Amino acid sequence: MFKKKYAIFTMDVEAFTDTECVAYSKENVDIDLLDGFDEYIKILDENNIKCTMFTVGNLAPKIYDKLQRCIINGHELALHNYEHIPPAKIETETFKKNLVKTKKELSQMFNAEISGFRAPFFSIDRQHLDIIKEIGFKYDSSHLDFLAARHTVNLKINDFEKISKNIYSNGNFFEFGLPIYKMFGFPYPISGGGYIRLGNWPFIKTLIKQYLQKNDYYVFYLHPFELTKQQIPVLKGLKLYDKFYLRYGIKNYAKHIKQLIAILKKLGYSFVTFDELTNKLLKKKSEF
Repeated sequence: MFKKKYAIFTMDVEAFTDTECVAYSKENVDIDLLDGFDEYIKILDENNIKCTMFTVGNLAPKIYDKLQRCIINGHELALHNYEHIPPAKIETETFKKNLVKTKKELSQMFNAEISGFRAPFFSIDRQHLDIIKEIGFKYDSSHLDFLAARHTVNLKINDFEKISKNIYSNGNFFEFGLPIYKMFGFPYPISGGGYIRLGNWPFIKTLIKQYLQKNDYYVFYLHPFELTKQQIPVLKGLKLYDKFYLRYGIKNYAKHIKQLIAILKKLGYSFVTFDELTNKLLKKKSEF
């Protein structure tokens, strides 16, 4: 569909204590590991890539300086719910009330348009998606077609127009899905987070290359703790998988991200924010 290939680098801006297994542990954790935010922005700035920062609303005032500096430098501020709770688990009226309030407050606080939303855990259903559209967001990026993931629900967007692989529109509202690679008919997310960090990098890199060669749209995301240089605390009582999730692959993740950027450049991808891509699509629509 596109004349160019587009890559969007994003970050789910949340504290270490927002991570589900940490939040529900009985440990008293007083470390946020947000140095990983700075490490990620540093990598992107070195490559002249602007990030879409899906930020938890109640965290934003605490890291005002970090976010404001990024906005001034051309990065995009978007919303990752008021609290790090899956929207699909929030009563719709409460969700709407909190979202309207948070969107307005962040827009005023940073003097910036908040045009995008991503649900924690990619957990969005159609009722909550309609609210996001209704209250004035231009786009959502929560569609992950991988129901094996914790909290992911089946997002029904049958009435949306398919613009490109993983991109859909309903009027002037867009749903930007996350890329999936199908192996033997089974889907596997290749957009970042634990799906890339925890996997065998040479194998995952091969899957990503094959996807990128055949498509024109790619999204990457991570969480700040995944690039921390601090010591990740040892939390008692966690399941073995959660201990693995919190610690494995952290050391080499920055190197792998840099390799991914190099691959995208070699294959001719242009780097944009979601807001920029939304405006390109709106302009294209207006031409018809």
